Amino acid sequence: RVMITYKDPERSKILKLVRKIKDEREMLTLDNEAVQLFLAVKSVEKIKGDIVEVGTYKGGCSKLICEAKKKKELHLFDTFEGLPELTSKDSSKQFSKGDFKASYDYVKNYLKDYQNIHFYKGLFPSTSAPIKNKKFSFVYLDLDLYEATLASLKFFYSRMNKGGIIMSHDYVYAGGV
Repeated sequence: RVMITYKDPERSKILKLVRKIKDEREMLTLDNEAVQLFLAVKSVEKIKGDIVEVGTYKGGCSKLICEAKKKKELHLFDTFEGLPELTSKDSSKQFSKGDFKASYDYVKNYLKDYQNIHFYKGLFPSTSAPIKNKKFSFVYLDLDLYEATLASLKFFYSRMNKGGIIMSHDYVYAGGV
């Protein structure tokens, strides 16, 4: 566990939420990354548009987004079969086909108490048809691989509302990202 503390009561409260979620299930973000994710979602509260997470894994970050999003629609995309085939631009030392597999039903059940959530099973962007005419205020990409990240950026960039945020996890750690 990474040791961080916040003197600010609001951030301290968010950090407690992050640690509670991490106690419930595996979440592959550092505590400070998770706090930043929560704050980023809160920061687009007044910007019109839906919220998206591509790469939900076990739903830890999804739950954190749910806690921050208020009534906004949340679209969750994942293969629920783990990572697809890697390309030469991805690190086979870090990742393998099938890594980060999580059950669709497991994640859906974990988030059952939240409203306005839509689940899409399969490889993005082939599962994007239901949202192709939507605009977005926040997009969180946690795909680990080059092709998937690039395809997602291409899909969402032109669909972002002014002031919206696209956040990508692992861009420092995963060479393909």
